[in-house]
Amino acid sequence: MTYTAAFASDDLAEAIVQTIDQPLLILRPDLWIEEANAAFCDLFKVGIEEVRGSFLYEMGNGQWDVPQLRQLLEQVLPQRSTVRGYRIEHDFPHIGRRVMILNAKWIPGVGGRSDLILLVVSDRTEVEQARFELEGHLEFETKLIDSVREALLVLDWDLRVVRANQPFYDTFHVSASDTKGRLVYEIGNGQWNVPRLRELLEVVLPDDNRFDDVYIEHDFEVIGRRVMVLNGRRLDHLDLIVLAIRDVTDQRQMEERQRTLMGELHHRISNLLNSVSALVNQTLRDAQSLDAFEAALHARLAGLARTQELLVRAPSHPVGLAEILRVELTAQGGIEGTSFSITGPDVALLPEALQSFAMAVHELTTNAVKYGALAAPDGMVRIVWQARVEGRDTTVMFRWREHGVEIDPHPARTGYGSRLLNSVFRHSLQGTCQLTLHPDGAEFAADFLLK
Repeated sequence: MTYTAAFASDDLAEAIVQTIDQPLLILRPDLWIEEANAAFCDLFKVGIEEVRGSFLYEMGNGQWDVPQLRQLLEQVLPQRSTVRGYRIEHDFPHIGRRVMILNAKWIPGVGGRSDLILLVVSDRTEVEQARFELEGHLEFETKLIDSVREALLVLDWDLRVVRANQPFYDTFHVSASDTKGRLVYEIGNGQWNVPRLRELLEVVLPDDNRFDDVYIEHDFEVIGRRVMVLNGRRLDHLDLIVLAIRDVTDQRQMEERQRTLMGELHHRISNLLNSVSALVNQTLRDAQSLDAFEAALHARLAGLARTQELLVRAPSHPVGLAEILRVELTAQGGIEGTSFSITGPDVALLPEALQSFAMAVHELTTNAVKYGALAAPDGMVRIVWQARVEGRDTTVMFRWREHGVEIDPHPARTGYGSRLLNSVFRHSLQGTCQLTLHPDGAEFAADFLLK
């Protein structure tokens, strides 16, 4: 008796079995195969003659002698009569590893007919592989987004946030709960309702599918003004938009500082070259010989170099009058408390004033070493200054007095040093000055505006 005897119509049963697109076996209780459909033969690469009338576990050179299948047919099914969703994984020699979901039903025989077992095989290999790959892609996407150091937003086509990475939350001081699912313009109490961003997302992106390196400046309520570079992509197949946001505020500020420093450096170099040119010309005019010119120029260039060292420190370390005086007097062999003393309040000079004042101090010190108090064993230079505030202006009253040396109070000529002092204080520092020669030493007085 064939399997069709169990059905009301043999033709109907045969048609059902052969037209089902899922692999199907009809077994006798002793697990000999009564029938198989075309879908079964196609999937497992066997012929119908090889299947029909064979013992299940011996079919295909024993490929179907699977412990899980034995348990289903010999232990589980006899107890339940119907089994659904029974999962089996098995390596077949010809078709490789397959993941199968089995549904089985024990059909009692009627009218003296033999019982039958209906076994339907659902091949889930490709489905599970696709699911595994999808999970892998999702994991890759998640870890990729989280690993990017730029702030990232993933939006749906309604411009609502699907996800954001941690750098976005950290940079813009917002939380995930206040971001996900929100319209992008509503994030952070509407801080992202930026006209240029609206244009990019609603006009540019729908037409071009992308935009690159668009700079936006915006004032945020919490973090202040930021400069950002935006890159956007529309993912048509996923109905998503990826928005990458790079905060370049610090970079812009650094570039601005660099431009300012370069401008200042250019200005200082120009001033320095002008100073060197003036030093050379004036020293050459006053020199009586080449040796005298070399010695005087070398000394003045050394003083100028010391000034430049102070100028290099000036942007981050204000330079005061006391420091300028100590550097120059010590470099010329003076000893504080023995051959010179300085007294006055803390007064810091801006770079341009610093260079001019330092050149004047160098000339005063050089004259004192050659002809004045620093050339005499008991000589002393006393330096004092005061600062007077009048409205927004601060005036410095500077006094340099030498003692303990005999000098001619009425020299026949004035040298470069005197002309330099007059030029520095009257023109560069916009003040006044006066040099007085006393019999026991020189006195220099200057008043100038602090800049």
